[in-house]
Amino acid sequence: MPTKEEITQWLKKTGRDRFWLAEKCLVSYKHLNNWFSKNGKIPDAKLVIIQKLMAETQAPPYEIEDKGNMSKLFITLDPESQDAVLAECRRLNITLSAYCSLVVEWCATTPEGHAVIESLIKGTPLPSVIMNLGPLISGEKENTRKQFVPVKAFSSIISTSNERYNLSVIGNIAAGGLQAGDTIPYHITANRPLGKDEYVLRVEGKSMEPIIPDGALVIMRKHTIPPIPKPGTIVEYYDERGVTLKKLARKKNPETGKMDYVLHPLNPAFGDIEPMDGGRVSAVYVETLKDWRKI
Repeated sequence: MPTKEEITQWLKKTGRDRFWLAEKCLVSYKHLNNWFSKNGKIPDAKLVIIQKLMAETQAPPYEIEDKGNMSKLFITLDPESQDAVLAECRRLNITLSAYCSLVVEWCATTPEGHAVIESLIKGTPLPSVIMNLGPLISGEKENTRKQFVPVKAFSSIISTSNERYNLSVIGNIAAGGLQAGDTIPYHITANRPLGKDEYVLRVEGKSMEPIIPDGALVIMRKHTIPPIPKPGTIVEYYDERGVTLKKLARKKNPETGKMDYVLHPLNPAFGDIEPMDGGRVSAVYVETLKDWRKI
């Protein structure tokens, strides 16, 4: 479970406050403030709610290694959306590549775009918004000739193309306690290729649910530098006891007073695991494959 210090840091990092948290926990602001007092204690039931909120607002657990990766983006659209996008490109007299760049810029620079991205990350229904690319095309803040595009066309912008790729599932990874990883390779087709140093594992266990379900296929990327990723990153960790998939976190050691690393499950039914000397993070989580078929 998260500590009061971790919750406070999370609120600050995500731009939220205790008024917002009190509303989510269905308690008064004064009541919630008492939890964070020196002798206060957050009820276990409320800690479960807070932990879920923290998981939902967790930043993507991966880092872009270099800008070169941004030149290869994969997009999948249904036939109706394809026709709409191509028609819009013709109307605006721009290439498909330029159009996609504008869409990414719109998502990154407008409140409406932020709302769409947040919905995609959380898996919630897309908000009803109008995509106005006019100001981005003209460079002006206001443009009377607005360009409207259905948001539906971009509901899969973080997905991949219709092309299929042959991938190998090289083994299993425990999402529970530390266990020896089985190596039973098999092949699948998926809608995205593997990037540099990436590989596919099958998750066994429920400690990372609901974000990463039992039986899911996950893409991992080998990690060597720096030795320890940022706290909050979902990692593949192994030591002499075995290998596991967990979120890397830090917790204050009551005996030494220092902040120690722990392996934290997303499922509150499971407890933290303390890394051992000699263990290391061997990979970081990239994403969960959604569109795949066994060969």
